[in-house]
Amino acid sequence: MHHQIVRRAGAERETLWVLLAAGVILASATLAVGLRAAPDAEAPLAAHLIDSRTGLTAAEQGLYADLKAAGEEIVALRTAAGRAPTPEELAAEALPPFAADPSAAARGGHTWTFAETGHEIAYAGVSAAPELAGSLVLRLDGHGADIWLKRAAEAPPAPPEDAALSAAGWKRIVSTFTAGVNR
Repeated sequence: MHHQIVRRAGAERETLWVLLAAGVILASATLAVGLRAAPDAEAPLAAHLIDSRTGLTAAEQGLYADLKAAGEEIVALRTAAGRAPTPEELAAEALPPFAADPSAAARGGHTWTFAETGHEIAYAGVSAAPELAGSLVLRLDGHGADIWLKRAAEAPPAPPEDAALSAAGWKRIVSTFTAGVNR
């Protein structure tokens, strides 16, 4: 009769290799995090700029979003009709923020005017309640839309150019994209 001794299965070597691999992964992750460059400090905005995410009230953020969307619609209407629509025509089409509805009253009750200078058009909304939302200017040219804000019930200078608006205390609304946006 032949006897064979069968040893129990041992996992000492495999366990050692798994622990070693886990240690290498943990050490390399720690090294990678330690060597990663610190994020750049956010540069402060210029005095004539205001951030759309952090510098506006809730009502102003809503108006800003409406004006961005309305700018695209106005450009399309201008292309189709050959002329820029008036605020009254935009209100008749119920285009926010030009439409006189309860939400417009809750966001400052702006009175809209229109100015055209060459290829540029501007819509100015003077706020009836600047404590809710300031007065706004939407300027459209062939390159896009600019939106300016002043927290007062005040009409913009004519013509509403960058230098004149800045000198009168208006702030251009900009969207900054920082690490906080991606979180």
